[in-house]
Amino acid sequence: MGGGGRVHKKILIAILSLVGAVIFLILIYGVVMIVRRRKFIQVLEDWQVLYGPHRFTYKDLFIATKGFREGQLLGRGGFGRVYKGILPFSNVQIAVKRISHDSKQGMKEFVAEISTIGRLRHPNLVRLLGYCRRRKELFLVYDYMPNGSLDKFLYRLPNNSILNWKHRFKIIKDVASALLYLHHQWVQVVVHRDIKSANVLIDNDMNARLGDFGLAKLCDHGNDPQTSHVAGTPGYIDPEIVHSGKSNTRTDIYSFGVLLLEIACGRRPVETQTSPEKVLLIEWVLDCWDKGDICEAVDSRLKFLG
Repeated sequence: MGGGGRVHKKILIAILSLVGAVIFLILIYGVVMIVRRRKFIQVLEDWQVLYGPHRFTYKDLFIATKGFREGQLLGRGGFGRVYKGILPFSNVQIAVKRISHDSKQGMKEFVAEISTIGRLRHPNLVRLLGYCRRRKELFLVYDYMPNGSLDKFLYRLPNNSILNWKHRFKIIKDVASALLYLHHQWVQVVVHRDIKSANVLIDNDMNARLGDFGLAKLCDHGNDPQTSHVAGTPGYIDPEIVHSGKSNTRTDIYSFGVLLLEIACGRRPVETQTSPEKVLLIEWVLDCWDKGDICEAVDSRLKFLG
């Protein structure tokens, strides 16, 4: 009996040890799962409830961009980085703009962009598919534009890939159509405030689409938007804004005019490579005009493209 008791005691100890090990493993698994869930946790706020149908999960965006790898990076700017992605299950290609609260584009601009472009419908505007917010990061999800931005074609591609005049004129008409819609054809007036070649995206069919509404302002028809600071990109900014601090549809048109010259001349709005001093494109074109040689301002590469 004494020997049997010792055997039972050993069996009991073994069982208790096994149960303890299982409980420990379960606890470890639970901690790991909590950590993983916290990694993808999102904050739901009132404005997100309003635009809920277009909200992506962070997990889907993380998978789509392969964990926001550097190899998926499409570009970077003052408002954050943009990554290429493929949505799981649907295989839809997307572009994800990843913004931190510490960037120049804060929560106010983020919500403005969602509420603005999220309701706009026009073939020459980049379509916003949805958004996501996680902790101190904000994400905007757009249609992927495989041909990138207009400035890439103007400045960063070899000469045999440069746009001919037919393509350039089509891009001009596309951007003009987008502006007509924003300024006159939508239920409110949308002042873009950052029209430039980097914000003109080219789709698969070489159509131009205006994007990036992070600085956009809305107002009712017949009124000017209330703005309190200068916004835009140097070289494209109407000089009147510097004095008044107010943007309106006319300042958008001024920026569009600079874009027209940029497309026709193949030169940046502020040129620093040809001179130690900054040369404004508008002043250079006017100088060519005063000299009676306006054709000198035309992009010299166009003559080789036909």
